[in-house]
Amino acid sequence: MCRWRPGHGHGDREAELKEVSGEELRRLLAEEERLLLVAFWTPGCEPCRELRRDLDSLGGGVAEVVAVNADDEPEAVREHRVEDFPTLLFYKRGRELHRLKGGALPASTLELLRSA
Repeated sequence: MCRWRPGHGHGDREAELKEVSGEELRRLLAEEERLLLVAFWTPGCEPCRELRRDLDSLGGGVAEVVAVNADDEPEAVREHRVEDFPTLLFYKRGRELHRLKGGALPASTLELLRSA
């Protein structure tokens, strides 16, 4: 797990997970009917890169999966009370259901999301 320090990313190429701004995230929270998984990450965090790879492999099936770069969106980080990276938030119809901090997703969670 990594602690957030604004502007401390390394600019590495990340997985192709859809990046959203804080404004786009607010819109998704208001409009998305499916499960919404939001990964808060920083570019210089290896556990964040691992989580992004896991999430990128899920596709768009049962859930909308997006990422928020903490270095680019510090207001969204504060708004969602994220302190450690990576943090994965699970939302349904704008309501937070669950929060996971640190590292890759458990295999059981990945399997459940892939099979739904």
